[in-house]
Amino acid sequence: MIRWDDVIGGTVYLKYPDNLEIPENVIQQIQISHNFSESYIITEEKDWNSVSFYNSDKEMVIVLVLDRYDEGNDYLIVLEEFNKELNKYDDEKRLKEQLERIFQFSLNVFRTRDEVIAKLSNEVAQLKMKVYDLEKKFETVIESNHLKVKSKIMFLLAINEELSLNEIQTQVNTSKQWLETVLDTLIKNKIVEYDHEHERYFLNF
Repeated sequence: MIRWDDVIGGTVYLKYPDNLEIPENVIQQIQISHNFSESYIITEEKDWNSVSFYNSDKEMVIVLVLDRYDEGNDYLIVLEEFNKELNKYDDEKRLKEQLERIFQFSLNVFRTRDEVIAKLSNEVAQLKMKVYDLEKKFETVIESNHLKVKSKIMFLLAINEELSLNEIQTQVNTSKQWLETVLDTLIKNKIVEYDHEHERYFLNF
C-alpha cells in the first residue's frame, strides 16, 4: 500500500510479503498516475507489472504486484477484496492479517487455475498429435494402390472438411469421367453431398 507524504511523495505504508521490493520510481509513478482520484490502473513496464486502486477515503493506493505475464484485468476482483478490507480496519496489524489471508487465498485460486489451464493445454496438445497421426495413417492408406476409387474419396473427405473436384482428382488416380461417376453414386446413396454454390464435396453425416 502506498500513501502520500507531503515531503517525499509516495511512500510504502504496508506490504506483504515483507521482502517485497518496489522500486522508488515505480512508487512515485503509480502515486502520480492515480492523481488522488479513485481509479484502477494497470502498470506494465519492462521489469514491472502491477494493478492498483486509489482509495480516496483512506487516501491510499492499493498495489497488487503481478508476475511478468499476468493479465492485470484478471486480478481486479482480488484488488476489490483488498479495498474492502482497507475500509474495514484502521489497525495496521489487523489490516495486514486480512491482507495476508486474501493474498494466500487468491494465490491458491490462481495457482489452481493455472494448473487446470496447463492440464487442458496438455490434453489439447495430445489430441492434436492423435489427429495428426490419424491424418498421416489415412494419407498412407489413400496413397496405396489397394483401395477402390470410392473408398479413396471417402477417406479424403473424412480428413478434409470439403474438397473440389480438382482437389480430389489430384489425389485419386483415375479418369475424370469415372471420378464424376463414382461421386454421383456416392451422392445418390447420400454418403456425399455437393455444394453447388461453392462447387465443393463433403461427407454427409
